[in-house]
Amino acid sequence: MKNKLVGAVLCMSSAVAIAVSGAGVANAAGTYLDSDGTYRVGYGEQDLLPGLWSSSGGRTCYWERTASDNSILENSLGNGSQTIEIKPGDATFTTHRCGNWRRAEPVPNPIPGLPPIEAVDYRNMTTFGLGAGIGSAAVGSAAMPSILAILLSVASSGS
Repeated sequence: MKNKLVGAVLCMSSAVAIAVSGAGVANAAGTYLDSDGTYRVGYGEQDLLPGLWSSSGGRTCYWERTASDNSILENSLGNGSQTIEIKPGDATFTTHRCGNWRRAEPVPNPIPGLPPIEAVDYRNMTTFGLGAGIGSAAVGSAAMPSILAILLSVASSGS
């Protein structure tokens, strides 16, 4: 309850700051934040890129992800380094007293011709399957040997 109350107060102050000054601007690549503020999420030149983000840490660090209707999707108040997944559907990301934020680099895809694999916060995964195993670095690295063994056994039994 305390986190939601603090979050509501910080959210209101952020909304006022946005209305007065506009949303914060991420670095040119959208992969690094070095100041408190509210940042628009997206793929534009000044937007914050979705993905897995980690902070350097701070005392009483507060962050929140918000939807386009300004509702809070997820928030946290705590000490030390934070790791979160900013999702493509998020409208904004707000940070206060968390230090610098850095986006995790995509992992090169071992399958030729496919795009890089984005880092995924495995703590938020609710399903497991072939799609999740190939689509995420966190699950893919653990699941790939099992998937390959199954495919090889099916292929060898058919010949």
